[in-house]
Amino acid sequence: NSPELTDTKKLWSLKLMDHIFPYLHMMSSNLLILISARMLKISFQHGFAPESASGFFCYSYSLISTFNDIEEGYRWAKLALVVLERFNAPSLSPKVKICITMFVSIWKEPVQSSVVDFLRLHQEALLVGDIDFAAVSSKGYIHHGFISGSSLATIERECAAISLEMMQSNQLHSLVWCMNHHAMIMALNGKQGRDPFAVYKNGSINNYHDALAYAETTGRRRLMRAIYSNRLVEAFFFGRYSEAMDMAEKYRNESEISMPIEHVLNSFLEGLTAFHLARSESCSRWMELGENSIHSFRSWAVHSSWNFDNKLFLLEAESYFCHGQYDKAEEKYQSAIESSRLHRFVHEEGLACELFGSFCKTRGKSSKHIELMARARDCYKKWEAYGLLEKDCFKNCDTSCDSIIPGLSIGNEKGDSPP
Repeated sequence: NSPELTDTKKLWSLKLMDHIFPYLHMMSSNLLILISARMLKISFQHGFAPESASGFFCYSYSLISTFNDIEEGYRWAKLALVVLERFNAPSLSPKVKICITMFVSIWKEPVQSSVVDFLRLHQEALLVGDIDFAAVSSKGYIHHGFISGSSLATIERECAAISLEMMQSNQLHSLVWCMNHHAMIMALNGKQGRDPFAVYKNGSINNYHDALAYAETTGRRRLMRAIYSNRLVEAFFFGRYSEAMDMAEKYRNESEISMPIEHVLNSFLEGLTAFHLARSESCSRWMELGENSIHSFRSWAVHSSWNFDNKLFLLEAESYFCHGQYDKAEEKYQSAIESSRLHRFVHEEGLACELFGSFCKTRGKSSKHIELMARARDCYKKWEAYGLLEKDCFKNCDTSCDSIIPGLSIGNEKGDSPP
């Protein structure tokens, strides 16, 4: 029932701030707080306009990223959607919905549901001529698809198609991001023949190092973080833990702005890496980093058990392993496997089985170790991460394991569906 904005000057002020907020967001979270406060002040004092929805989103994201108030931030994001519905603004709707799906939804809603949303929003953005946010939606699809455990073969094909689309629309920044993500996916997928950087025709960016140099010379700090994040993922899954920690530290040392999905993944893998290094090097610093990750996931799991429980259980299992509390560790490993299965994170089910298998090997439980590694291999096959099957730890796992926990199936066939 709030009045509409009729003051032309104020309306154009809202339009200007709606246009620049994505760029301010890339520069500093403090600037986003300021612009959200200004947009809301105009809206509440002088009336609402379609662009008010962007102000609601900016405030929503500021509450979450700066003040860690997930519940209130989520509520303001929903209010942004109400504003969009009231004004029926098709040209603005894709941008605001993409932002909410990218930066807010993961804290409350099953991440798998966002994958389909990004594909739909990509098309909606193209229909209204918003090429920039169509590219953002494409990146969201790739990122959320990866963390949700979608087929790597499917994501790899989408990466190739999206890279070509970005090349044709001359979106170099997004293209470099996509090529780097594509390279990481191909390493996990075991594809060595195709060069993901070949789509960039002028030949100045041919590998990770060239992409990083481009990001540094152009001041693209978020791109630098994305490159470090991709290298962290690749190094971790292939067991190169020192390299993984190096990438994690470089990621943390960059600008404070990051996508939530990226931050969640990095915090998870950094914590697991820290616990592994703590067992091999007995360094208190590694334990501190690992415990920090546990603290983060405990706070996040309160808001979405679907997205965060399995990760929390696995971090806790590794912590108990480091502290010599083996019975508690085994219980948490089992919980991580079960939670990953129920919530359809097949890649993290495989990871939990792999780490549980390593634990059992250390404890001298050879038969259970082999059984768990076979199960991990089956999960990675379902994920289509064929590159991981070449790791030494899978060479003696020639037989599949139907279940370790009675009644448990591989992957997500019997898992719950997102609400």
